[in-house]
Formats: sequence, structure tokens, C-alpha cells
Amino acid sequence: MSSRLTATPQTTRPLSRVGSRLEFPARWVAILAVVLFLPASLGAAAASSKFVPESVDDLRAIEQQVKSGLSIARPAVVAIQVGDSVGSGVVVSPDGLVLTAAHVGDRAGRDVRFIFPDGSKARGKTLGGNHALDAGLMQITDSGKWPHVEMAASGDARSGDWVLTLGHPAGWDPERPMVVRLGRLIRTDGEFLQSDCTITAGDSGGGLFDLEGRLVAIHSYVRNSTTENYHVPMKAYRDAWERLLKGDVWGNEPPPPRPWVGTRGVDDPDGCLLEYVDETGPGYAAGLRVGDIVMKVNDILIEGADSYRSAVAGSKIGAEVRMTIRREGKDQTLTVKVGERRRR
Repeated sequence: MSSRLTATPQTTRPLSRVGSRLEFPARWVAILAVVLFLPASLGAAAASSKFVPESVDDLRAIEQQVKSGLSIARPAVVAIQVGDSVGSGVVVSPDGLVLTAAHVGDRAGRDVRFIFPDGSKARGKTLGGNHALDAGLMQITDSGKWPHVEMAASGDARSGDWVLTLGHPAGWDPERPMVVRLGRLIRTDGEFLQSDCTITAGDSGGGLFDLEGRLVAIHSYVRNSTTENYHVPMKAYRDAWERLLKGDVWGNEPPPPRPWVGTRGVDDPDGCLLEYVDETGPGYAAGLRVGDIVMKVNDILIEGADSYRSAVAGSKIGAEVRMTIRREGKDQTLTVKVGERRRR
């Protein structure tokens, strides 16, 4: 099962764990990147093209490249507010064309508010969207010459290349810079690029950049594994550019939302052991934590991960459910308000 990324604004700590990855503010990326994420390949300068850095000089070269790429990409990544939905986008022209995921804007002609990294705001409209490939376009309508980035050439991305993800998990937060993650491309041979850069709610429409600051793809959806993060390549936008500009909307209609509490678990003799809790989700807000064992959902006895997923899927969006959990040997009951998430 896969899911498109949606979010509601919520404060996030400057450094937090998302699945098995750490996410951190933009100003920390140059220092932490070379320490946390060594085992991958880099595509660009000589030092960073090696599968594994071989010397301190290699690490310094990589650090400088990350700093350089981030300085180019960051000013053009915006938080997006459309109605009560939030997401991210990337400005790709001085007159304010913004690439995002189609499911962020949903349809043409909607009012949009863009928030830049320095907190400045601009107004705009949604344009076209290809829902089959989740490629969407928006336009800043306020006058100005906007910071923007270069779109990488179609076909430039290679499996193993280092990439940076930038976005606004859970929406714009003035107390927290945009979150940056470093990882590598895993697959580049399909309609979507796949990376191990963990993306989460609110990242929809954010950018996947190479280390030279060029836009490689736009965040679309995730599956259960931390390596199953999918991004819309630039080819999807270039191939449909005129239709997107005209405001055409086509492809698969956005599917209905599914019940969501933001957790993932594995089988346990006493129920379902939570191995992941999304810090932007309703489960975390209600008090669920990694390591909890869910034993009952309302009156449904949980006998493993499958029955837990079925119990959540059978709940109504907006309903409050009682979850009986065991934490450190003690049983307790939490009330969780079921949220919603769209899926691909």
C-alpha cells in the first residue's frame, strides 16, 4: 500500500526522528550530512563520485558540495497553503512558476499562499495537474522577480547519486527552518524516481535536488519502508508543460482519503508492536510511541500487524477510537482521533 503525503500544520522539534532517519534544519546539514550518511554514492565532483569517501579530504569536498547545493536550492523552496491543506513547492522561473505535486493543489483556479524561507509571503493560483503522474503547476500572481532554481535535464539522474530533499513537514513553522535530508537515488528507471531520503507529511511537492542545487524531482508519495520514497521526475513536467500552463487537469482522479493514525507495526505475541509513529500524525498526538504494543482497538482484539491495520482501516475518519496498549509492562488506554490520508 502506498500513500500520497498530506498534512496539517503542527510544530516539529528542530531535530527529530522520522522512521529510521534523522531530519534536521537546513543550517545543520553541512555538518551532519557527512557524519550520518556515508554509505552511498555521489554524482558530481571527483571526490563525491566515489562509492565511499576514502579520506578526510573527500569528506571536506563533500561537505563543501552540500553547502553549495543547499545555498542554491533553499531560497526557491516554498511552503504552500491551499484552503486547509499544506504542502511544499519549488519556484523554477523568475516570474514565479512553482512545481509541486498535483494532489497538493487538486484542481485549477484555487487561491494559494506561498511562504518563502525568510518568512515573506506571496499570493498565487493553482494551474494544471496530471494526477496520473502527480505533476502539478502553480503560479505566483504577486509581482516580483522570484528566487528560482534550474530544472535538471531529463535523464540526468542515476541510481546511487546523492540527493538532498527539502520541504516543510506538517506545514510552515516560523520556529523551525525547512527540513533537509540527505540520501541517494535507488531507482531511476520508472515513471517515478525512488530514493532513501525519508519524506513525510507536508513534504508533498517539495524538491529533490542534486548536490549542484538543480531540481531533479518533486516529492509525491511514500510506502511503508524508509527506502520507498517516490518523486516526480522533471520529464513528467516537461512532457506536459503547455497543458499544465493552460490549467488542464487530467489523469486519475484523486482517490478518496483513507483512515490514518500515522503508525506502523509488526506482529507481537500480545498484539501489534509499533515500530514507527509519525510525529505529525494523530496517533503521536494522542500519545502513541514507538515500542507500544497495541492490544485492542475499541472492542477489536489485535492479534498482529494485519489485524491492527484492518482495525484502523475500518474506522471512520474523524472518529475517536480507544486503543488499549502495553508500555513497559503496564496497560493503558489512549483515545485517538482518526485522521485521513490520501493514497495513490
